[in-house]
Amino acid sequence: MSSQLVWELVKKNHAFLRKNAAVNGALFSGEPGNLANKHSYKYSGLANRASTVDVALAPSGDAIVVAKSSKKSKAGKLAGSIVNKNGRRSNHAAGAEAASTRPDLKRAAQARASALTKGIRTSKAAASDE
Repeated sequence: MSSQLVWELVKKNHAFLRKNAAVNGALFSGEPGNLANKHSYKYSGLANRASTVDVALAPSGDAIVVAKSSKKSKAGKLAGSIVNKNGRRSNHAAGAEAASTRPDLKRAAQARASALTKGIRTSKAAASDE
């Protein structure tokens, strides 16, 4: 199926859709591969399965995983790499991965990586204070 057809089928209702009545009924989406958490075709990880980039925390919580879809990866899984670097290098790595797959999402990937590294930094600081 084409990505536009998939988007037309899932845009009204899917498991990751978050309807926020407090913000004038704004729609957000928490699906894997949606870097901006916006409910739109451009950012959708469900509709754009062939060219998906995802930036998330590693299961250990102290590094960032940058994953992108590829033909070599198994059907439903993203091929990922763990970036265990400082903030600038992880931002650069996330931007480089996004630029190779989806150049239009480079800034969104860098913004997500920046927010995650800031969260890691503050959680480590809070843990050391205790």
